Amino acid sequence: MTTSPKSDLASLKEGTRYLARRPAVTLGIAALGMALFALAALLQRSSGLPDEPQVEQLLTFAALLPLELYFIPRFLIAADAQEGENPLNAPADWKIHFEERWLRAFWGKILLSFATGLGIILFVAPGLLVLMAFGWMPLRILLRGESVAQAARGSLQTMRHAWQRVILTTSVMAFVYLSASYLLSVLVEHFVPDPTPMARLTHPVLWAGNFFVSLLSLWLSACLLALFRRVETAADPADSLPKAG
Repeated sequence: MTTSPKSDLASLKEGTRYLARRPAVTLGIAALGMALFALAALLQRSSGLPDEPQVEQLLTFAALLPLELYFIPRFLIAADAQEGENPLNAPADWKIHFEERWLRAFWGKILLSFATGLGIILFVAPGLLVLMAFGWMPLRILLRGESVAQAARGSLQTMRHAWQRVILTTSVMAFVYLSASYLLSVLVEHFVPDPTPMARLTHPVLWAGNFFVSLLSLWLSACLLALFRRVETAADPADSLPKAG
């Protein structure tokens, strides 16, 4: 992989290529996300819970867990294996590795989210520093089979060498993602200014919006995978020797 910071912006193109290379799976994940958004609305309506933003957000978070827990990580490990460049995730073995690692990677992500959130609550800067230092931990667990401790050390070591590259590229990714999300929200709000639970269940514009939100989330994950593949070797060679797990 090249180590040019400017060329790291090609991660956006590579992430898009990961989606285009498996169109049926990509559209299937986006459709599943769309259905899970509707499930949250169905649960809110059928259980008689109040029509409040906090309730909607909590139910939506719970409904979308299968995507974050299983389907998106499965897509990522398959995309990484297809590149065929790392013996810790060989093309013939990615399904076995996924079954061995996906739950551990999820708990690593939960741990990272908790530490980041705690740092932000106490004071914003520590939370951002935790995220920046250990943000690659879940991917290292999933793709390279490392333990939580190994993945934390590996992420920190990578960021010591590549933090400027990562900040530059993820800032561009975040700008594209947030801009697209904002435009999509404006468009949806134009057609459905008051999205009640019933409207979220029946209005085609909201279904379409949720489809593209899910697709956009998968795209961002794929771009981060592409960037990870570029910077994971930024650490010293002795720090990136294969670690079976």
